Amino acid sequence: MFKHLNSFIKFIILTSLCLFLAACQTTGLKPGSIQTNFPPQGWQTVTKGSDTLYLCRTCKTKQAVVITPAEVSGNVEGAIRANIISAGLISEIGKSASRASGGALKQISSRRITNANYSGIEWFFRVQARGEKPLYVAARAIVQNDRGITVASFAYSSSIAKSNLRRYLANTTIRRLP
Repeated sequence: MFKHLNSFIKFIILTSLCLFLAACQTTGLKPGSIQTNFPPQGWQTVTKGSDTLYLCRTCKTKQAVVITPAEVSGNVEGAIRANIISAGLISEIGKSASRASGGALKQISSRRITNANYSGIEWFFRVQARGEKPLYVAARAIVQNDRGITVASFAYSSSIAKSNLRRYLANTTIRRLP
């Protein structure tokens, strides 16, 4: 469906891994800590291993939302809360990725997220290979202590990519489990 889908997920996870350098790694949130009422009617759910892909089958344009566990090392949530892993640091990594991709990948924005249930980073990217339409990716890493997931929304429209990420998050409850 999307030529660049796997490379974006890998880029987001790779970016996260570069930041989380401790000896012990865990993947995904604790079972039961995330519950969602997504997808809306007209969307198809495809689960492969621990990854979930939502595809809009009734939309006029191609759209997808992907949920994948993120390998996390150490107390990443504490590092985000302390602003050690900051939006500025993520922005610099995005600039490096843009240079390395010859401008095909461009990080448009990033911001740090903190609330009582989790911390994370939210990114917004544009991917455009020569002669192709730009693909937009809105993504959020959700981290609880040393566990995390990445939610990424893909669309050929920037507003749709952002809207689908917001829509997923609005229909999802994230709880902190002991």
